[in-house]
Amino acid sequence: MTRVYLPPDANTLLSVADHCLRSRDYVNVIVAGKQPALAYLTMDEAIAHCTRGVGIWRWASTATAEPDVVLACAGDIPTLETLAAADILRRELPELAVRVVNVVDIMRLQLESEHPHGLSDKEFDALFTRDRPVIFAHRGYPWLIHRLAYRRANHARMHVRGFKERGTTTTPFDMVMLNDLDRYHLVIDVIDRVDGLGSRAAMLRQRMMDARLAARSYTREYGEDDPQIAGWTWESSERNERSE
Repeated sequence: MTRVYLPPDANTLLSVADHCLRSRDYVNVIVAGKQPALAYLTMDEAIAHCTRGVGIWRWASTATAEPDVVLACAGDIPTLETLAAADILRRELPELAVRVVNVVDIMRLQLESEHPHGLSDKEFDALFTRDRPVIFAHRGYPWLIHRLAYRRANHARMHVRGFKERGTTTTPFDMVMLNDLDRYHLVIDVIDRVDGLGSRAAMLRQRMMDARLAARSYTREYGEDDPQIAGWTWESSERNERSE
C-alpha cells in the first residue's frame, strides 16, 4: 500500500518522517523542499495535524461557520502561496468568509472504500463543503487531485492549480507564477469563482494582475524576487518563525 505525504513545514516534515520510519511493509513517499521556509505549526500541533492527515487551519481562516470559499493546499510552496492569498483576502475583502484547509496525506482525498486513509463522504463534505468553490493549490499535477476526488459531491466546484511543466531556470516566485500557482492568481481565482464577487472585487482583480506584472518585471531587471514577496510572513499571527 502506498502513502504520499506533502508536509507544509519543518515540524510536519519531522512528524511525517518519524511516522514513515516507524512503519513497515508500506511504500511511503514524502514530497518536501530543501530551502528555508516558514514554520506554521508547533511540534505538538504538527503531530496532531499529521495524524489527522488533513484539517482546517482556523488561525488562517476567516470563516467561523459556513465559508464562502475554501482555499485548500498540499505541499510547502502551495501552502505558502495559499496563506499569502488568504492574507490578501483577509485585508482586502474582510467580509469574505474564507476557510483554509491543509492536506498532508494526499490519500485522505480518496473515498474510504478506495484507500485505508480515505475520508468518508461526511468527513470530506465537512471540510470542503458540498456547494462552495474550492481553490486547491497542489505541489504536483492538477489531474492527480481530480482523480482522487472525482466522486466527491463538490468535485465540479473544485479548481486545482499545480505544476504545468512551465519554466526552467528562474527565480522561485517566477517559477510559481509561470505555473499560475502564485498568491495573486489564487486571489483572482477566488474572485472569479465566488458568486457575486466578480463586480464587487473588480479593482482588486486588476491590482492582482498588475502585481503579477510588477513581480515579473522585477525579476527581469534584478535577477531575483522582490524582497517583499520573498520575505513575506503571516503578519496576522505569530507563526512567522524561520526554520532551517
